[in-house]
Amino acid sequence: MTPKLDFSILKTLTQLSGISGREGAVRAYLEELLSPYADEVRTDALGNLICVKKGTSGKNLLLCAHMDEVGLMVHFVDEQGFLRFVTVGGIDPRTLLAQRVWVQTQNGPLLGIIGTKPAHITTEADRAKAVLLKELFIDLGLPADTVKKQVRPGDFAVLARSYEEFGDGLISAKSIDNRAGVFVQAEVFKALKNPFYNVYAVFTVQEEVGVRGATTAAYGIEADVSLCLDTTGSADIPGVAPQDYIVRLGGGVGITALDARSITPQPLFEELKKMCQQARIPFQVRVAPRGGNDAGAVHLSKTGVPSCALALPTRNIHSNVEVCSKLDLEAMFRLTLQSAMQGIHF
Repeated sequence: MTPKLDFSILKTLTQLSGISGREGAVRAYLEELLSPYADEVRTDALGNLICVKKGTSGKNLLLCAHMDEVGLMVHFVDEQGFLRFVTVGGIDPRTLLAQRVWVQTQNGPLLGIIGTKPAHITTEADRAKAVLLKELFIDLGLPADTVKKQVRPGDFAVLARSYEEFGDGLISAKSIDNRAGVFVQAEVFKALKNPFYNVYAVFTVQEEVGVRGATTAAYGIEADVSLCLDTTGSADIPGVAPQDYIVRLGGGVGITALDARSITPQPLFEELKKMCQQARIPFQVRVAPRGGNDAGAVHLSKTGVPSCALALPTRNIHSNVEVCSKLDLEAMFRLTLQSAMQGIHF
């Protein structure tokens, strides 16, 4: 019987702060959560968390899910105490207007509001142009001298949004990309009992800025096969033609055939589809001409590792109102768990 997912873990993960290169809070939570289930737990030099469960075959399965989220980093505090920032990872500036953020300072988090010049003092031409990052600022609501004492260039900020379940089995939160993949990988690791593979569950860093953690982690593991658990943009929304959806929310786990960073080897691709069909796991084929994930680094490690990205359909990706489906999470969990327990024979 397939274990039930504990969605309270996903809720906790999405509320943690951890942009690329600053994943410490996520790593600490996962290490405490998973150590009781692991034969070995370690953190490498770049900050990847590696949890190992020994199997029966002597073969190695590398699971990857990145801990980092897109966010902001302060680069300047002006004379009035307003913060100027850059993005860490790909964020559309249009999604940042009028949002709340938590600025992570040396003395703890401070709530801030992202603002820009109000409509009342702009021209029609101003309002018609694209939103520019340099026109946005974070207002902490504090005197300038207080801000300058508490906030330093290099402090980071994350979008502020609570975890909500709504509609027909849907979840909305910030950092579903990729705390959802982290959640599934953690739940799989907890459920392992005498797996076929030696399972290396790696929670990677700095995926959003160039799959950096996966590059170093894969080099240190002699993997026979790899599955990388991540989100993917689900464009099944108004204004997009069906042929451009990539995946549909509620359509099941996405099995990647191709994206901008990797092509799944055909034997592995066909076997994963076959496993879904036999176990009645909902799935869809992901063909994405843009975007990539940790599989793009893993498959090039050393002499090469057969790799596939398992993708969770996610609307409004890289915003603080990302949306995913419990059905798709459960499908990703079932396929990953079966792969680890029974092996992928291709």
